Amino acid sequence: MLDFTLQTVTISGLGLMFGLILLGSALQVASGVGLGLIAGPSLLYFLDSISAVQTAIILNLILTLCLLPVEIKSISRKLLVNLSFWACLGLPFGFALLVLLDISTLKLLGATVILLSVIQLRFFPAKKTPGHSGFLPIRLGGVVSGVMTGTLAIPGPVALWALLSIGTDALVTRATLRAYFVIAYTLAFALHIGIAGWGAATVTLSMALLPAVFGGIVIGVYGRKYLNAAKLRSLLEMVLIVMGISLLIKGVLDVV
Repeated sequence: MLDFTLQTVTISGLGLMFGLILLGSALQVASGVGLGLIAGPSLLYFLDSISAVQTAIILNLILTLCLLPVEIKSISRKLLVNLSFWACLGLPFGFALLVLLDISTLKLLGATVILLSVIQLRFFPAKKTPGHSGFLPIRLGGVVSGVMTGTLAIPGPVALWALLSIGTDALVTRATLRAYFVIAYTLAFALHIGIAGWGAATVTLSMALLPAVFGGIVIGVYGRKYLNAAKLRSLLEMVLIVMGISLLIKGVLDVV
């Protein structure tokens, strides 16, 4: 379960992974959401291995490091420290779930997270609620986000809810999330390497998919000039629905 051989990955499978990472990176740059939700579950679809999540962590970390410098001045250090601290408590539990659950269950979990995210994006968009006091959402959101990072490399949705639920400004939210992703993915990467290790195939696959990340950055920069937010959100929802249903079907078929 820890590793895989690239010989088991077909050319068409590798091409689809490349395309999904390219699209996820472009949507991340253009709309602020994308690769975190797409990378882990899509790689799990093609690879029956923890290496799928490790590769997703590496690609997400690289993309985030590329995007962070333009927003670094808007980061709320207080919120970043609090969110990261509580995420540290959740990360080990997320990693334990990743190790203990079989791949079929992880696929079903990934499909559930994706489809719930689509429902949230479409019917229950997170809204800023000024005047909310207390840091309970940050504590709860940080822990759950840490669990999701360790299990599926998806820290974003819960962390976004936590920041907006206490009335954080949109610009500060985006910048703080970006910095938080760097910390969350770095800690997840260290946890994976320290405990589970990694294989040569993980490195090779990450290098093979890295051009998709850089290509997605370029496409995303130009794409947001020609597509409005509503169209970008609709495209993301469509991709997530197709991926969620596909992953759900594959997980069910693996079980039966």
